[in-house]
Amino acid sequence: MVLRFMLVSGFDPQTFKNLIIAFYRLLASKVDSHMLLCQRIASRAPRPLTIILIASAFGALAFLYSFIGFFSNEVNNIITFDAFGSLTPQEIGGHFLFGYIVALPTRILKMGVLSGLMALTIDADHLLNAAGFNLQARMGHSVSFAILSSVLIGLIVSQIFRKVSVWNETMSTESSPSGKKKKTTVYSKSVHNSLLSLEKKDIFSQYLVITLAAFMSHIAYDVFVNAGASFPMLAPLIFSDFFIPEIYALPIEAVAILLVYLGYTILSKRVI
Repeated sequence: MVLRFMLVSGFDPQTFKNLIIAFYRLLASKVDSHMLLCQRIASRAPRPLTIILIASAFGALAFLYSFIGFFSNEVNNIITFDAFGSLTPQEIGGHFLFGYIVALPTRILKMGVLSGLMALTIDADHLLNAAGFNLQARMGHSVSFAILSSVLIGLIVSQIFRKVSVWNETMSTESSPSGKKKKTTVYSKSVHNSLLSLEKKDIFSQYLVITLAAFMSHIAYDVFVNAGASFPMLAPLIFSDFFIPEIYALPIEAVAILLVYLGYTILSKRVI
């Protein structure tokens, strides 16, 4: 019936066939683009070496931030930190466990390991005290460091992702057969760049949330095991230590878990 109508109306079947083929190609490109985006969003878990590098970068930031302690005039708050005495299985395991728990909403084992290691490496801000320098400790336990380090880690990881993605795309183009090389190159200039821009923003948001949650988990454990825990929360604006009652330890941990859950929920909706 349809074929008869097309012949009677003077419609060229070949033209109709070409339209179907064009529509199919357009639909296929949209499906491939969506699948590629979903695969990249779903495979955000870093590799083991990347986990170590990110955690080390976070510890390095904490160490560098501890130099702000030289500007403190709070003589009473200058303490000596016993680095070797604090490296107990309870201290290490406790910080790692609290950090690992906050990443549970991601349902990614590697992200839990990363968060646990970051919760450990933040204590690198004690190294100057351990080396014998007379300055106020725990500068990395301040709100300003939490914000600054979260943004920097997000930027660093998103830049790493961008370079790795571009390198993988280049290698894929060079290794493809000559007949498909042109097609791959066109795809990388159009779809790949748009997906990379969106994914870069999501990677930044993801690691910003993870870093902030790891910081909160570290504070939560310090408060949990020390009834007299106090931190220079407002440094470098105010170097005075602020006491946090032990009763707030688990609520702080719960807020960190909720932060990761909401962050990943929002990212998941953006992908859909």
